[in-house]
Amino acid sequence: MGLWISCTVVPLFICFLISAGTALKSAASVRNRDAAFITESKPVWPVVRPAYRIDLRSVVKEPFAFMPIGPGTQEPRSGIPIRSLGFLDDERLVVTVVTRGRGKPGLPRRGAPSAESPYRLDAILIRASTGKIIGAPDWPSNSRYAGIAALNDRGLVIQTGNELQLISVDLQRLIKRMPLSPLPTDKYAHDSFWTPHSSWSGRRLLMLGWHTASSTWLWVDTENLKVLEPWQGVVTGSVAVSDDRLVMEKSSPHFGDPPPVLEDAFPGGEWKALDSIMNPSGAQFVGPGLLLFHRFGTLDLPEGSGTYLMHIERAEPLRLESPRKGWGLGQAAVSRAGKRFVILALQVKGSHPAFDIGGHTVLKGLLVYDPPFALPSCTLEVAGSRVKNPDLVALSPDGCHLAVFSYPEPLLEVFNLPPCK
Repeated sequence: MGLWISCTVVPLFICFLISAGTALKSAASVRNRDAAFITESKPVWPVVRPAYRIDLRSVVKEPFAFMPIGPGTQEPRSGIPIRSLGFLDDERLVVTVVTRGRGKPGLPRRGAPSAESPYRLDAILIRASTGKIIGAPDWPSNSRYAGIAALNDRGLVIQTGNELQLISVDLQRLIKRMPLSPLPTDKYAHDSFWTPHSSWSGRRLLMLGWHTASSTWLWVDTENLKVLEPWQGVVTGSVAVSDDRLVMEKSSPHFGDPPPVLEDAFPGGEWKALDSIMNPSGAQFVGPGLLLFHRFGTLDLPEGSGTYLMHIERAEPLRLESPRKGWGLGQAAVSRAGKRFVILALQVKGSHPAFDIGGHTVLKGLLVYDPPFALPSCTLEVAGSRVKNPDLVALSPDGCHLAVFSYPEPLLEVFNLPPCK
C-alpha cells in the first residue's frame, strides 16, 4: 500500500475519534450521580511491544522526494515522504521510499525510466523476524509517485511513474513491464498520477487515472501483468478492491443530497447501492466478500457511528466494539493468504479543539481476527510504540509479523504476533 492512497485516512480518522469523544462526554454528563462511585474494572490483555524499529532516514542517505503541496513546480524540501511497504513472504519485508535521482525534478518524462530519470525508488529488504537489513535494490522512476502496487507469490509489482514492473520474488529479475498512458498535469502544475488499489490477496490490481470527471479504470492481473478489463467511469469516493469485485463510496457533494452510501460492482459492471449503509468511510476488504468500514454520525443520522464488518452477500453489518474507552478502531492489515487480519486500535493525543489543533494518533492496541472472523481471536495491548499517525500497515502471509509505518517521520515498527489459531 502506498502513501498517495492513505494520506487522507489519518486526518479523517482523527476527526472520527474527536467526534466520538465528544459524544461520549455528552453521554457521561447525564449519568446518575451515584454511578460516579462505581469503579469500573479494565480488562487485562497480553502486552505486545515492537520487536524493532527502523528510521528510514538512517538507512536511505539520498534526499527524499516529498508530496507536493500548493501551486508551483519547485521541488519541496520537506513534508511527507512517499513510502510503501509489504511482505514478500513470511520472512522478508520490503519498504520503499522515493528519492531524488540524477535527472532534474519536474514533470514526468516520456519513455521508460532510466538512470537519468528525476526520481528513484529505493527499497530496503528486511528480515522480518530480526530486523536485519539484507538488501537495498533501487529502480529509476519518471515520477515521484512510485512504490509497491501489489505483492503476491509470483513476485512484486512496482509502479515507477507511468509504468508497472513485475519483479521476481528474489528481486533479481525483471519479468515484465507494462506502460501506462501519461496523464495531464493538474491545475497546480504538479504531475498527475495513476493510483494503485491492490486486492487483499495481491492477485488483482485496480489502476485509477485521475485526470477528468470520467476517469480511466484498468483491472490488472498482477501475476501475469496484463489488463483484463479497461473502462471509463466516474470516481465518487474511495474504492475498496477484492479479487472479483469493487466497493466505492458514493459521496454527497452538495447540500441536500442524500447521505453517502456504499456501492458495489463487478469490474467494469454497473454499480448497485448496498442498502442500510449510510455515511460510510474508509472501506476495505479484509477477506473474500468481507468488508470493514467506518460510519460517522451526523445531525440527520446521529446513531450508528462506529466500525463495522459486513459480508457483501448478506448486507447485514456487525458493529465492532472498541477494546477500551477513548480508543477508536482504524484500518486493518490483511494476510494475503487469508489466514488473518489485524485491526489497529488508536487514540488521539495532543488535540485542542478550542485552538483548532487536531493532534495526532498513537497505536494503543491490536484486534486479531482468525477464521471464521466472527470475533477477535485475541486482543493485544501495545506498549513502547513510538509511531505517530500510523498510516501504512502490512501483515505477513502467515499472520505472524505486523509492520506499521508512521508519518511525517518515516518510522517503521514491526510486531511479532502469536500464531494463527
